[in-house]
Amino acid sequence: MFVSATRLLGDMDLTKRFEEATFYAAVYVNSLEPHKPYTIIRAKRIPIKYGPSIVLTLRISETNNVQVFLPKRYSEVMSDIDINDINSKEFSLHLVYKGVCEFSKSYILAIES
Repeated sequence: MFVSATRLLGDMDLTKRFEEATFYAAVYVNSLEPHKPYTIIRAKRIPIKYGPSIVLTLRISETNNVQVFLPKRYSEVMSDIDINDINSKEFSLHLVYKGVCEFSKSYILAIES
């Protein structure tokens, strides 16, 4: 059976749309295991009560993904270009929770390749 390239691309688009419609549980940053790299599946900017925020979908196991809201200071430094780069999947990035700053009590996060 012959499948046209247009049809195949349409199916991939449908796959992406289904993936994006999947609901993932939201977890707090401090519930992540410290110093463990979590693969970033996608990023999106959403409006919340206190202003725009970035939500990352992270892979925590082969069969489980979660969503994490980034603290405001991290959301402010991530541009729309950064979000598009993450979502393009041209390269793999990981979020690493490094603990809590003893002085400010702020979460310490890193994005690593």
